[in-house]
Amino acid sequence: MKTLTLALTLSIAATSGSVQAATPEHDMSPHQMEMQPAVSPAKHEAVGVLKATNAASGKVQIAHEAIADLGWPPMTMWFAMHDPIPQDLKVGDAVRFELRQEANKQWVIIKIVRK
Repeated sequence: MKTLTLALTLSIAATSGSVQAATPEHDMSPHQMEMQPAVSPAKHEAVGVLKATNAASGKVQIAHEAIADLGWPPMTMWFAMHDPIPQDLKVGDAVRFELRQEANKQWVIIKIVRK
């Protein structure tokens, strides 16, 4: 019985020592920690052909080539525009664009130019 008690005591002492070693030596409140800026969403580049525009809703339809880094095959999609549709773009123009996914999961074009 004494052996079992001694073994349990040593086991507890060894465990508590390792837990204390893992805890930091200083105590910082959340207000003292340096805040890191949020990571910006990834941008993806693509090319395609402008098929339609809807300035009132701020959207464009693009028949884009495959977007490898997203695993998307070529397809035609409507995209929201972050900024107003550039006046120099016309339906039928080949375009190069950058898009990102917003917090609401919507894909938004953040830059578009004639190719």
